[in-house]
Amino acid sequence: MHILLADDHPLFAEALKELVRRSMSGSHLESVGSLDDAHRALAGHETFDLLMLDIDMPGMNGLAGLERTRNRFPTLPIAIVSGVTDPDSVRRVIALGARGFLPKTMPSAALSAALQVIAAGGTYIPTEYAATPAESAAKTDRGTLGMLTPREQEILGHLVSGKTNKEIARLLDLQEITVKLHVRSIFRKLGVRNRVEAVNAAAHFGSTAPPRS
Repeated sequence: MHILLADDHPLFAEALKELVRRSMSGSHLESVGSLDDAHRALAGHETFDLLMLDIDMPGMNGLAGLERTRNRFPTLPIAIVSGVTDPDSVRRVIALGARGFLPKTMPSAALSAALQVIAAGGTYIPTEYAATPAESAAKTDRGTLGMLTPREQEILGHLVSGKTNKEIARLLDLQEITVKLHVRSIFRKLGVRNRVEAVNAAAHFGSTAPPRS
């Protein structure tokens, strides 16, 4: 995975580079210090799989920088990183098309797993900032299993068959924490709180057959 980080805090950038090098085999992170530098890098000859943007970085102008970046590079997965997190900011970031909101205070293992989830096509939101039960219920009434990514549908199938996170991780050759993040995303998208409700939702929306091992 080739990651571009736009952040004006050198210490955070260096720490993240080391985290990627140490815990994400085959991945590489480059960093720039401004939004304009990020756009220049993205418009160059190199291809990036993920862009991480500091929401408070000079040049971002709040969420205007995210909108400008989404308009210019519409297919590129973008994750917002921030030292300050609040539910309203998280909701607005996701509504504008970001694939994730990553607090800078996240534990290293959770951060690397979240990056892999986003790069694989998923969405990461800290659990404490996910939709409220009322919002989730409304989404469930309108939703279908089609909201899930192919990987999430695969994992949901394993949940239906009663497998644990550890068993799923072994079957799919993933880290257990990566499976946990996928499961959280499944719960959020289906508007459920636990595995039992997820399995019931699968049956209600058309039943996901357990995948073959």
